[in-house]
Amino acid sequence: MDDVGTGCYKFLSTCPDVTSLLGSFDPADPITANAGMPWLFTDTSTGVLTRMEGTSQCAIVCSDFGGWSVPGPGSTASFRRLRVDMWVDPLRDGTNNVMESSSETTNRGLALWAAVRFRLQRVEPILQTWGDLVTNACTVLTEPQFEAIPDGDYLQRGTAYFGVTNVGWTDYP
Repeated sequence: MDDVGTGCYKFLSTCPDVTSLLGSFDPADPITANAGMPWLFTDTSTGVLTRMEGTSQCAIVCSDFGGWSVPGPGSTASFRRLRVDMWVDPLRDGTNNVMESSSETTNRGLALWAAVRFRLQRVEPILQTWGDLVTNACTVLTEPQFEAIPDGDYLQRGTAYFGVTNVGWTDYP
């Protein structure tokens, strides 16, 4: 059964407007499962599963981050918080020198955020499956604030949270 992190990962992986903004593994990657795949992850313990510094690319990590509300009596709905970390490496030249200001790097992160928000946020309740998780609503709880990562060679990360209402699974045992 998918949680909101793995379900979101599966859903966003079908959205070319999001995946086209991400870096990707080399098509000849020795790990066959990674070959050519976009940098979209769902591992909360290790985060981004590739080296980003010096790539001038973006990556996303989706994870379940606990509850954001409790259901009413007799309700079967679940209210989970989705954490979306967006990582952005600044544009660099051939010798790895940064070629853009931090605000330009932030703007690339905000463009990624706009695509993610467009795909996830729903203002009207409507059923949507994320993997095998059936969601009814997805509301922005916080917008990202992009900040430089210490010792990340100007790499930035922005974290946003969504409140996801899910109503079950398509293949619950």
